[in-house]
Amino acid sequence: MTLDILKNLILNLSMLVIIAQILTKTTFIKQFMFSYKTDIKSNIALAVIFGLISVLSTYTGTDVNGAIVNTRVIGVMSGGIIGGPIVGMGAAIIGGLHRYFFDVGGFTSVACAISTFVEGVIGVLASKYLKRNNWKKIDIFLISALAEVFQMIIILLVAKPYPAALETVQIIAVPMILFNSLGMVIFISVFNSIFIEQDNESAKRIKLAFDISEQCLPYLRKGMYNKENMDEVTKMILENARDGGVVITDREKILNYQCDVTALRDNMEGKTLPQIAQLVIGKDRVMVAEGAQEGDVFYEHLKHFTIVGAPLHSKGSVVGAILVFTKKFKISIQTDKDFVDGLAKLFSTQLELAEAQKQRELLQKAEFMALQSQINPHFLFNALNTITAFCREKPEKARELLIVLSTYFRNTLNTNQYMIDIYDEFSHVDAYLQLEKARFEERLILDIDVPMDLHCQVPSFILQPIVENAVKHGAMKRSVGRVSIRARQTEQMVTILVKDSGYGIPQEIIDALHKCTLDSSKVGLSNVNKRLRSIYGQDYGLQIEASSEGSEVTIRIPVDKGVEVDENSNCR
Repeated sequence: MTLDILKNLILNLSMLVIIAQILTKTTFIKQFMFSYKTDIKSNIALAVIFGLISVLSTYTGTDVNGAIVNTRVIGVMSGGIIGGPIVGMGAAIIGGLHRYFFDVGGFTSVACAISTFVEGVIGVLASKYLKRNNWKKIDIFLISALAEVFQMIIILLVAKPYPAALETVQIIAVPMILFNSLGMVIFISVFNSIFIEQDNESAKRIKLAFDISEQCLPYLRKGMYNKENMDEVTKMILENARDGGVVITDREKILNYQCDVTALRDNMEGKTLPQIAQLVIGKDRVMVAEGAQEGDVFYEHLKHFTIVGAPLHSKGSVVGAILVFTKKFKISIQTDKDFVDGLAKLFSTQLELAEAQKQRELLQKAEFMALQSQINPHFLFNALNTITAFCREKPEKARELLIVLSTYFRNTLNTNQYMIDIYDEFSHVDAYLQLEKARFEERLILDIDVPMDLHCQVPSFILQPIVENAVKHGAMKRSVGRVSIRARQTEQMVTILVKDSGYGIPQEIIDALHKCTLDSSKVGLSNVNKRLRSIYGQDYGLQIEASSEGSEVTIRIPVDKGVEVDENSNCR
């Protein structure tokens, strides 16, 4: 008898393993296993599948003293462990009711029906624990053995007469506990192979993200707003990832897109942000969109595709998003989420490096312009002429101006630091203003209001071009001109205001400055504006108000958004 029981259990286990292999190859099971949201219909369908597995196990069992030795527990418990409460309890109800009606009046029919319900409850209760611990085989074995022990206890308590129940339990207990527990381990392991396959696919996609990022590196160095380079970037993503389309946005609009599908070939560039991009940027995390509201730029596209979006970062802030169109109803969206997230992070790193390179280039320009300005023959000639005029009548004043001039040149040549204390910047500006004041005397009125307790780090040479512009192209255009410099600090911001009494910066220059189309003759203003926006963000460029009474230029430095650079590093 025992040999027959073992043969039957082995055959049943083999059958269940084959069924498990078939199920794990079906799209429905894979979608259910990987779906980040499941509906009630899917749960009911899966409950029926596992319920039928338990029914089949009852039919293929072998009779022992009126009891049926079977592998029903595997169908019921695996439904609860894999599918959760609805699936587990649904399978238990189907399997339990069938067991009762399969042998109505049998002395173990009620006991086995009850034990089937209990095994379903145990599977549901164990589900979260087993998933949290990656479905450890020893845990599955022990929990399954415990469920089978409960079944034997229920048979002893419910089945009548008791002597027959005891005799039956003595025969079936050991083989059913051992083989069903082992069968559960094998059955769950087959389903776990889906996740191993998923991990392998994710690893391939992450490697693909690295490969794409490496290929795109030369093009990302120019930043997000170079159209030709971003065309190459999106083209490379599309060619390598073989998805339906790729879209890159900033915080306001679509910057670039690439697609191979006719449905996506409408001109999207420059259009306002779609809802998925707004969510990605607003929530600062990977998001998935399977539909959109009517009127959204992707409303029609999302009827055929799913969009996976991830945020792009620079200097700790979200600057845009990358959106990838994937096939609708894919078995698993997680691999695409991992791919797009990894790609976005790598791109963000490259954009950070591009910004750093841009800063170095801008600093070199700033240093060059400042040096060029200071050793400009006209400036040097005017400064020396002024000092010469003081030599006979006011030799002490001449001596002071020579010291100021040497300080000025020393500050100009000592430009190896990227960020400096604001007082070092004001010291340089003060030296320049002293020389100009000595030259223009009563024609130039200076009004400096800088608190003594003002402290923060600012980009070097960020103030000098603004002050020089206020003197040369503002105040000194009148017979008597005034230049005012005022600085204020709050907990979040240092604000520096430079005002002159000239005729006002022309509006076309201000407009060109904001559009970054200022010509080379105004490179000082343009350079400062670009550096501020590049370091602190697009909202921190120069603020200019101009009228026929003069110009007012405001610089804002956020005190908590400094750039981390080695103070001793040479940025040349």
